[in-house]
Amino acid sequence: SLVVVLLPDSGRGYLSKVFNEDWLSSYGFIQGDTEQTIGDVLRAKTLDGDLPDFVHTHPTESVADAIAILKEYGVSQIPVVRAEPPIMTAEISGSIVERVVLDALFHGTAHLADQVETVMSPPLPMVGAGESVASAMIALTEADALMVVDDGKPTGVITRQDVLAFLAT
Repeated sequence: SLVVVLLPDSGRGYLSKVFNEDWLSSYGFIQGDTEQTIGDVLRAKTLDGDLPDFVHTHPTESVADAIAILKEYGVSQIPVVRAEPPIMTAEISGSIVERVVLDALFHGTAHLADQVETVMSPPLPMVGAGESVASAMIALTEADALMVVDDGKPTGVITRQDVLAFLAT
């Protein structure tokens, strides 16, 4: 005769993440209260249709191509990703920050033909789409832009200007 015993994992090893509402909210797995959310800010930003769902570049593209993307969409920061969307957060390599690229080009430490990875900054700080606008404001005191994550997938970037435009409507 065969006896099968199932011993469920108690979740003890995952308590710091799976059962942590702050962690779940910051990665967009749960919705916060009924107050306005970061996801609302991102939806308002892309409402007019001029901006694709996820503006990005790749590490092997040229700096000139990345600048063209910044100019085309009127943004100052974009994520650098290793694959085509939809992607997971682990596929974000870094970010292109207009200020950093300008400084590198001006001082001759980078050239337009160089690959993006030569002027890439660290990835943007992540916030969950379900987090409150107030939490975005706190995060934006330390960073110029934030990567919005929904269900563990990056969905867009918001800046102080985006929050200001959202609050003004």
